[in-house]
Amino acid sequence: MLGQILQGLTDATQAEAMLATVANPLMRDRIEHAATAAGVAVGALISRKLRHVLDHADEELWLDLLGAMANTPDPAAVAVDRILARTFPDPVRVRISRTAA
Repeated sequence: MLGQILQGLTDATQAEAMLATVANPLMRDRIEHAATAAGVAVGALISRKLRHVLDHADEELWLDLLGAMANTPDPAAVAVDRILARTFPDPVRVRISRTAA
């Protein structure tokens, strides 16, 4: 199931359809705003950014996704929500840490 979800989100047409049907309104607004600012289609932005996240994903991402999907009535919606939140983080919640020199 997770493979099908990720495959759908890496296809621009399917990604846009999934966003419209599954994602929460705040996430839709965030992604639509980012796409407008970048001058690209929503589906193209989702698929490009998600591919980057998947190419660089660590064990934490996979464990988070699988854990969130377990014991939920709609694992697909939970997975889409989590992966979009990771791909398009809330700018207010992004934490920047500094390392000592």
